[in-house]
Amino acid sequence: MPALPRQLSTLRTVLALLAILLDPFGLTTATDGASSRLLNQLQANAYGDAGAREQIAVVIIDDAFLRQRESHWPLPYSEQSKLFRQLLAYRPAAVMVDLMYSYDHSRGRNSDSSRLLSNVFERYRAAGVPLYLANSGSAESNALPIFTEVSEPALVSWSGYEDQYPLAAETAYGWMDSAAFALYRRYCSSHACPPLPATAQLAGEQPPIALQWGGDPAREQRLVSDVSQCASSSGLWSRILSQIAQAVFWRISAPAEARCPYHLTITASALATTVPEERALLRELLGDRLVLVGASISSAEDLTSSPVHGKLPGVYAHAMALDNLIEYDQKYIAAPPQLLNTEIDVLDLLEFFFALIILWFHSARAGLSPKHRLAFALGATLCLLLISLLLYHLRVSPVNILGLLLLIGVLLPEEPECPSLPSTSTRKESSCAHPSPCSAPCCSAVPATRPD
Repeated sequence: MPALPRQLSTLRTVLALLAILLDPFGLTTATDGASSRLLNQLQANAYGDAGAREQIAVVIIDDAFLRQRESHWPLPYSEQSKLFRQLLAYRPAAVMVDLMYSYDHSRGRNSDSSRLLSNVFERYRAAGVPLYLANSGSAESNALPIFTEVSEPALVSWSGYEDQYPLAAETAYGWMDSAAFALYRRYCSSHACPPLPATAQLAGEQPPIALQWGGDPAREQRLVSDVSQCASSSGLWSRILSQIAQAVFWRISAPAEARCPYHLTITASALATTVPEERALLRELLGDRLVLVGASISSAEDLTSSPVHGKLPGVYAHAMALDNLIEYDQKYIAAPPQLLNTEIDVLDLLEFFFALIILWFHSARAGLSPKHRLAFALGATLCLLLISLLLYHLRVSPVNILGLLLLIGVLLPEEPECPSLPSTSTRKESSCAHPSPCSAPCCSAVPATRPD
């Protein structure tokens, strides 16, 4: 290879490796996020064999509930009092309320009272049902003392964790358990679990959860709501192929069908039923479950992004984190540790060395015949998939499979270049007699030399 092309090839190699570690313009992060979403969608098809979902339920306050009660948002304390009295009657194992109580919005309203709701919350403690209220961890917008006196805090907002879910985080009031981990502590008080961090600070030292989302809704969902609008469940392989095709051809393919939330969801309106059969069903579905109460109000949206379901009310992120903890115990999927207080982690190094091997093979492409090009790409791709499966088994967040596949495609060995042909006076018929990376058409281009 001439000197200049060789130097350019070396420069391209160095730049490719540096791009993996330094992530200029966020290019690596973009493919990393896309890889994580795709693998999360594929893994969702096999998630949930251990029965963690049967321990969790979600109660949603929606616009239909407000219209039915001829009420408004924020929901008056008098209406909340009725709602939480009704929920307590179904005897849940614990309740986490993903609503903020930072301001007393009953002031100036004679028909409303925060004391009324506080008295209902006191009933939970008397009944032995732990009650957790959403806490921002901020001194400026925290739950009112009248409510914190009769409940436990559950952290619902934090910074510095990107899209991962911490077990605990440091706040203006010290270290505090996140909502999911607070409920998991309650779950472990009556179930066999590995030893838990004794304090919130020790929990905060554990790696955050890289949420793995579940796919299809609970079987019981059809008992309490219409699921006909949800995507119909198909065979495993057809679903996987459909997900891959949707990810690749998302600009020209039809939008994916809506998927109902993974966890059993009951609307707040349903809790007020007076039909004995319906009350018996709700008692069976909510009894001894960890219940999370959230809101889906169009004028006050609190949304989270699920790679499987799209936009969902924020309470489902807490439900999914709790599900991951029950499903995997503390061996949940997590990002690998970072190196030397930098943004570079162990997985980045793995991708770096994998790319280095690809580039080394690429530099030796002159020794590969054309028939080996496809074998090279398929072998590298298979190796990448095996690494991804191994990481999933080890509960480590997925490798940037899309970025590395693009690298494999870009660096796929091309047709080997023919060496420069000698002058006619020095060519011999035997110029192609010895093994050479030259392809047959190249050798045939060398004319036989006539004898003198």
